[in-house]
Amino acid sequence: MKNQIKLFTLALIFTLLQACGGDSSSGSSASNAIAKLDTSKPDGALMSVVESLKHNDIKALMQASMSPEMYEKAVAEFENAKMSPSESDKAQFAQVMGMLTSDGAVDQLMAMATPQLEQARAQLPMMLMMGKGMASSAIQTSTEIPADQKETATKAINAIMDFVGENDILSEEVTRKAITAAVDTAKSLNMKSLDELQNMSFDDAMNKASIVMGGVKNIMNAYGISLDDVLNSIDVSDVQTNGDTATMKMAYKFLGETFNQDVKMVKKDGQWVADK
Repeated sequence: MKNQIKLFTLALIFTLLQACGGDSSSGSSASNAIAKLDTSKPDGALMSVVESLKHNDIKALMQASMSPEMYEKAVAEFENAKMSPSESDKAQFAQVMGMLTSDGAVDQLMAMATPQLEQARAQLPMMLMMGKGMASSAIQTSTEIPADQKETATKAINAIMDFVGENDILSEEVTRKAITAAVDTAKSLNMKSLDELQNMSFDDAMNKASIVMGGVKNIMNAYGISLDDVLNSIDVSDVQTNGDTATMKMAYKFLGETFNQDVKMVKKDGQWVADK
């Protein structure tokens, strides 16, 4: 789409990138849900990651998906990075946050996006037709995607494109809902400058990142895609443990399709984490 339509999405993405350098505060903690899991087992450890995502808890997500050594390293890296944002990053952050938190932000952004929606809707069918083939080819030739995951990746891309083709995601009503979710998230962050990171603790920063995660979910909800529904559908079976390695099968539902994926886990510093 045109830059005007992309702007509000880019704003949240940029905020998320900055926040992950140190921000996390969401409504509810995943700790109670994780406490009910046996994380000494590989499937329990995997589900602790799922629960962290369900609760928009970035700190819990990091602790569940990293070994203790990796987590401490991430905290140290945040402390070093938060003191030196570039001037260009600070300027961009201030501009984006100013736009998203100004009075009448939703109406202003809608005024920018609306002229582009009709043109985008006209171009969408051709883009989807070309995009399917290009995406499938890119996945098959990618050296970054494991061979055993390429079929699942292709199926997911096709499901997304079919969903977009069957739903009017570029309507003014949907666009306003998405922009409203982005604006509400930006206001909830209560940040105007990246300089504020310098006075944040790691926990404070993780709280900000959790707010953004919740905001991303709300934006996706505006388009009719529930990430929480995907997370709630996850089922793990056939867990096989061999010393400090384990495999299991994970099934989940996404946009009406059922996906199956093999998951490998490895124990590091006494904690089960995904084997990447």
